[in-house]
Amino acid sequence: MHAARKLAILALLGLLTGLPQARAQTVEIERGTLAAGLWCFPILNRPDEWVYVPARASLATDDHGRPRFSFVRYAFSQEAHGSGGASITQAEGGGIVHFLVRYETPDDQVAAARSELRERLDNDEIRLAGPLVFDSGRYTLVSSILTEDGDQRPHLLASGSAPVLEGNQLALSFHLEPEKAMLLMESFRMDTPDISIVFDLEFAGITDAYEAEVVVDWSQVRESHAFSAGGSVYFVSAEVEAEFDRLVRNNAIQMVSAGEDAAMEALIARIYERLLELMFNPVAPERVPPAERGGLTDAIGALVGQGGLLSSGNTTGFGAHVGYRMKDLRWEGQTVLDFNHRARVRRNAYITFNIGDLYRRYGDDPAFFRAVNPADPTFDQREIHLTVDGELASEFEQLINSASVTLRKRHAGGDITIEERVINAASVQSDTSPAPLVYGWRDDTDRLDWLEYEYRTHWHFRGGGTYVSDWTRSDAAMIQLYAPFQRQRVQLVNTGLDLSALGVRAVVVNLDYPFFGTLRREQMVVRGDQPGMENAVEITLPRDIFDYDYRITWIMADGSRPQLEKRDSSGLIFLDPPPG
Repeated sequence: MHAARKLAILALLGLLTGLPQARAQTVEIERGTLAAGLWCFPILNRPDEWVYVPARASLATDDHGRPRFSFVRYAFSQEAHGSGGASITQAEGGGIVHFLVRYETPDDQVAAARSELRERLDNDEIRLAGPLVFDSGRYTLVSSILTEDGDQRPHLLASGSAPVLEGNQLALSFHLEPEKAMLLMESFRMDTPDISIVFDLEFAGITDAYEAEVVVDWSQVRESHAFSAGGSVYFVSAEVEAEFDRLVRNNAIQMVSAGEDAAMEALIARIYERLLELMFNPVAPERVPPAERGGLTDAIGALVGQGGLLSSGNTTGFGAHVGYRMKDLRWEGQTVLDFNHRARVRRNAYITFNIGDLYRRYGDDPAFFRAVNPADPTFDQREIHLTVDGELASEFEQLINSASVTLRKRHAGGDITIEERVINAASVQSDTSPAPLVYGWRDDTDRLDWLEYEYRTHWHFRGGGTYVSDWTRSDAAMIQLYAPFQRQRVQLVNTGLDLSALGVRAVVVNLDYPFFGTLRREQMVVRGDQPGMENAVEITLPRDIFDYDYRITWIMADGSRPQLEKRDSSGLIFLDPPPG
């Protein structure tokens, strides 16, 4: 048996409640207001219809209102060895904690928020249509007791995708060595046990238009001490924001605004969001190479822990639970960005959760807290559950035909068990979860080795293209299906050109990008008489691939069509005068 087995953490989604799928709404970001403790936003073009951001997270409950939680401490009786004189020795064992969390809003708080909005805006027609539907979500599990090195600072123990609909549940399960199980048991006897989760939930909305522009001097940006390491360092959002503040003070980034001071905070948030898109790629902690992950996870743990910068609200409008890696910036001179039009932007809401005083209420109930000594394993079988998060579920309607999961278990006696499940749009939309993958006990004398297995995924995409992952080793009780691709927004930026004056009737930009053995194309068009229109497309790239090809064609008044072809990964294409 492994004497120092590392902490195994599993965090997976289950759409386990009966909440119907809601339609995403576009909200007016800068008209948001706090009412009865809820942030509320009006829906675009529907001023009397508002939505609210869910207020709190709690343990999920069963049909009888009892928390879906268990903490099992276990010990294996071992055969005695040696001739020592001790009559009481330490048995092998540990602990397994499993619980489900959801975020929600009490009905009375929703009613109070609705009344406050109607009174404040003097409009009895206002109604709260329901919770805001998030575009994506992440969670971070933070603890100082469950770390392996005894360091009492908050540490990030797990991070991953979170539900995007209020009421959906997040399942977490992790294994503890005996010492950690004992410390956690003592922590549960306190009013605030040392297990906390922060949800980082992203949503989109429309901003106001501003009489403002930003000038970026790339030579001064490259001289930034914080950014001098380029793409070899991962930053957290608070570090990026602090460096943007310094670049503004040093005039490397110059902001010119004709608006009122009251709107300056919202304008700066939008400017920083555009700069972050321009200069950085977000990277989830689990995607960072293990050798580089420690510093980033410690920084995120400090950011979201008690007393961290997140607790004071000192973060950008971007996710606090991911790292940011600087792009390969090749631009020279200056870039002018204008903000004189309404734009779709992303914002983040944060919900914190502590597991609470469970032991005071349920400490004597073996359904929640139990110590066991397992008996004969011959009749044991292992069930590995499958789950698809809310963000990926929608892709089965648009992009994915099917996904299959294959499990391979190599038993100690040499036998191999193969199990496979297929997931498609019909099974994702079903109220029941996919049937678990199962393997039994075949001469697996080591209990912990018996928990380990391998799995791989096989994806079939609409319109062609397949992807087969490598075999992944795991000992988790659930397998989470996450997308093997990523979305990237590519924006066409006009830096102030008067296209009509240059004799340009229109500009056509074609983007070509790879997608698992196929080549896909998107197109953007700018008319010469409408140069200020915002143009952007969203492309889908395999994970860890950021490059795409694009061709710009200027359609001139004299009938000529000069072209320019390039490869890029920044997400921004600057509209320059036609060649010559």
